[in-house]
Amino acid sequence: MIGWYYKLGKQQAGPVSSEELVELAKAGAVTQETKLWHAGMTSWTRAASVSKLQLSFPEAPTDQQRNVLDPSLAGPWPRLWARLLDVYILTVVIGGAVVVLAEFYLPSLFFKLVSLPSVALDVLFLPLASVATALMMRVTGTTIGKALVGIKVQNLSGANTLFFLLRREFKVWIFGLGFGIPLINLLTMINQHQQMSKKGSADYDQGVARVTGGSSQTRSTVAAIAFAAVFASVWYLGTVEESAQRDVKITQDWINPATGDNTFISKAWVFKDLESEFGSAFYFSSDQLLAEMVLGYEPLDQDGIDPLAYGEALQEAISDELRVTSEWKPVEVAGVKAMRAAAVHKTATDVNVEITVSIMGKSAWRLLVYVSGRPTDKFIEGKAAAQSLFSTIKDINVPTDLPCEGGRCV
Repeated sequence: MIGWYYKLGKQQAGPVSSEELVELAKAGAVTQETKLWHAGMTSWTRAASVSKLQLSFPEAPTDQQRNVLDPSLAGPWPRLWARLLDVYILTVVIGGAVVVLAEFYLPSLFFKLVSLPSVALDVLFLPLASVATALMMRVTGTTIGKALVGIKVQNLSGANTLFFLLRREFKVWIFGLGFGIPLINLLTMINQHQQMSKKGSADYDQGVARVTGGSSQTRSTVAAIAFAAVFASVWYLGTVEESAQRDVKITQDWINPATGDNTFISKAWVFKDLESEFGSAFYFSSDQLLAEMVLGYEPLDQDGIDPLAYGEALQEAISDELRVTSEWKPVEVAGVKAMRAAAVHKTATDVNVEITVSIMGKSAWRLLVYVSGRPTDKFIEGKAAAQSLFSTIKDINVPTDLPCEGGRCV
């Protein structure tokens, strides 16, 4: 069977059978001036000059006739699967990369991003996905979705330059995906589906680009399965994130090793003991909250030490790591009188610290709360944790062998 190739503008299409070529000529997709070629011919030849095909040409074929019956054009459903695959994969990859980088280097941006609803994040990252799509097509000639479905995009005016691909993706973002805004994107996709069904081409491709391939049922099935797998992965990641957010609201029991008193703190906090030269130190960390806490106890030699003096001495002791940025102010935490000051970390970027100290008899307690990306006074979970931890502190540097006086023992 002869495989015929034909030229549409500067682009080559085919191969098609002789019967298909006859139908294309009847539909107007192939005209008298269309150049034809098959293996064995020395050069391209006008369709009107190939007498053995017995082609008949309509007098005035319309664009609709040319496109609808052209079997090489990709249909709306294969194109939809290819586009959805690319959008889901790229937005997840790009969004995940941005969030992870922000978590490490720009915590303030990280908390702004995670506070946004998922719909807003999709709208935000969709333009970045469009740029990534254009770059991928320029470098590799295709994308993941298009490769699975078997779709190719051809520039009718020449090569697929980066400018052409970026401009096309910009139009797809607006007229095909409706900026990613719910309901609007549904309307734009329905409109483009109708355009492709009637004219064989989306609005943004007419006269500019030609999208071919994707006619295989097997390829469409594979693309649909791949899309379902990607969608399931996105759903799973969402449930993991929701579970992490629930841990912030769920409490766990914690017993102060120094006093034996128990309290409840958020399940988001992970606890471990720290080595301390004097007294005890307890460390808490939370990946979800991007925060750390250190609760420390130190025995004192005498009663009546001024908490302000103790705070200033602590300030001097930690001056290599922290810089205190406020005056020490009296506060009350869980009914315990204390002094508090704000500080910043000298080397860790965007880390704010809240220092709280309290003197109870011959016991000095201190709590340092490290929080990334936001001021300590906006860290609601930190305030709740401070209340819980301070509810367990007391003077534990009390002698246990005091003598009895008058029949009464202390």
